[in-house]
Amino acid sequence: MFTYYPTIFRHLLKEIFTYFIFTFIIFVFLFQIGKVFELTRLIVIHHISFSTIVKLLIYTLPFFLSYIIPVSALFSTLLTFCRFTQDKEFMALKASGISSKAFLPLLTGFAFFCLILTALATTLGIPWGSGVARNLTFSLTSQKAEVALKPGVFNSLPGVVLYAEKIENGHLQNIFLYSEKKAYPGETIIAQKGNILHQKNKVIFQFQNGCICRAPQKEKDLVTRFLTYQNYNFVLEIPSHLGKRKKHPKEYPPWELWKKIKTYKKEKKDSTSLILAFHKKISVPVGAFIFVFLGAVLGLREETKKSLGGISLGLILFTLYQALFIAGKNLAKAHVIPAHLSFWLPNLIFGGITIYLWCRKIND
Repeated sequence: MFTYYPTIFRHLLKEIFTYFIFTFIIFVFLFQIGKVFELTRLIVIHHISFSTIVKLLIYTLPFFLSYIIPVSALFSTLLTFCRFTQDKEFMALKASGISSKAFLPLLTGFAFFCLILTALATTLGIPWGSGVARNLTFSLTSQKAEVALKPGVFNSLPGVVLYAEKIENGHLQNIFLYSEKKAYPGETIIAQKGNILHQKNKVIFQFQNGCICRAPQKEKDLVTRFLTYQNYNFVLEIPSHLGKRKKHPKEYPPWELWKKIKTYKKEKKDSTSLILAFHKKISVPVGAFIFVFLGAVLGLREETKKSLGGISLGLILFTLYQALFIAGKNLAKAHVIPAHLSFWLPNLIFGGITIYLWCRKIND
């Protein structure tokens, strides 16, 4: 039987949520800081409105939350119980006849809270955010194609590869374009400069002073044609190239993934990517649930009573968990292990360790 200690529980809950919110904010900042330069480029160079940038950040946030909530769950209980042990509060409770088993109801409630939050992010947030982010990106690209292009690198679009040494305000310099258009497959266009114009459902690249290399059109035709030009317009049809992009498996909620998996199996198609996406959406919330108990039991150990030691241990554990996560995914893609087992391996390993440590702690 578990005994309810309201004063102790309120004190612990307050501290757990304080660490949870603090860790949550820190990791949101760390995850988003990597986008600062790209977002600055969109605002300064392409004059994208600040409200649009905020929308993009909000739409991509659910994906990051699937990582941030579990790691916040781990650190919140780990740091709380590290301080609890460091200040000898746990020793005082043990002397009063209160064992570590008394914390389990409190931790179970908090674990379910983290599980539900993570499940909302993986099952509803990511499909919603990915969908609206895709539509917003498509809308931006329709209005300003240069938003999707970066200077000095090969920019890949379906059927088109474009390189420009310089891209600024719709003007391109030193251009290389490779196209797989049906009319002229394998067409290569080189230009000294060019401009980007926008029309309804299409983007027009106006190239100047360059040449076109066209591969043979028929099997018996061995002639490669070279054409020079002063002005040449290349039309990119946006609906056919961008608007009809196939959904990524992560953009489906679990129930739709399950239906597609059944359909693929009936049609004898490879459903590995769908199975991986389905089990990832379910296993990540379970991982957050496990982290609550793992952080608490490690925090109660004398070896991790120092706060800095707890932070280091938390980072090591989360890194190891993610490494196992990635390893399982790669093994499943290589068909070494079943796809439905891949994302559950870290949970099985960490769950087993957590149960073992709690059994030892309760029996101390």
